[in-house]
Amino acid sequence: GSVGTRCALSLFQDGDGNTLILQSKEAGRSVLEQYGGIEQPTELTALISERGQGGRVVAMQRILQAVSDPFLGSLRHSDNLVGELELYVRQFHDMKGGIEIEKIEDEPFITYGRACAVTLARAHAQSPQAANVSGYLGNGAAVGEALLEWGMGYAQRSLDDYEIFLATAAN
Repeated sequence: GSVGTRCALSLFQDGDGNTLILQSKEAGRSVLEQYGGIEQPTELTALISERGQGGRVVAMQRILQAVSDPFLGSLRHSDNLVGELELYVRQFHDMKGGIEIEKIEDEPFITYGRACAVTLARAHAQSPQAANVSGYLGNGAAVGEALLEWGMGYAQRSLDDYEIFLATAAN
């Protein structure tokens, strides 16, 4: 789980020996709200009041997932031992992995970049705000050029921040 949060795995087995592993994770406040000072939309605040932070995580996961998890859900638990917990539950698949970007040749790197772009685009397209974003952006080459300009500016900002970090760490 995330640093400082509770996470548990539960193993279930039926009479035929088929297994199911469910993961329950503690859900805290949104990092956008907690560290970024960004207020949550009214609809989301109402959902959190009704279903807790676990409900918020579940609602956002349902927007982002390409394939839904039939076991995805949330719950609240309270007892004298642990106090109040807000959790979300999902089917466990340990599929974390990584790649060594420095060692990727050009063509596989381009393929990897495209896969990331498609995944991000799909998630945005499934957002409840997709129509608003589409209307704002319009169509044509201007969108691509604006996104490219923003991306290049953001990359430069990241490099500048990294240089400041290195200079500060050296002192």
